[in-house]
Amino acid sequence: MSILADILTIVLVLLSLFLILVVLLQRGNANGGMGAAMGGGMAEAALGAETSNVLTKVTRNTAIVFFVMVFGLGLAYIYIHNAEQMADENALPEFEATEADSAGLLETLSGAESTADQAASALGEQVDTLATGAENAAAEATKSE
Repeated sequence: MSILADILTIVLVLLSLFLILVVLLQRGNANGGMGAAMGGGMAEAALGAETSNVLTKVTRNTAIVFFVMVFGLGLAYIYIHNAEQMADENALPEFEATEADSAGLLETLSGAESTADQAASALGEQVDTLATGAENAAAEATKSE
């Protein structure tokens, strides 16, 4: 939809330039104005004796097409904007980490390290106790033989 809107925008720019050209070719009420300044007889030579009628019809039709395209492109860009907002709302939210969150995470990690150290020392003590018990049992077994 976005590509179509971009293409229609380019067509609208070209149409507006054409509308400007057609308006400038027309003669004013007093046979003067921009139409005369740009070679007033040139439009009559190109379009015939009924130039004012032809230019009036072309201007009217071009202006109607121009305003319909402007309205349509406005609706197209509103649709595109709403579609982008819906896509953004359906996306997962993103949160920024603050200083307090970072400090809490570091405390949790350091607490986990100390808990792991405590668990390792407790396990080491149990292993030592079991090893000592096994040595004592082995020594008693060798004495009784």
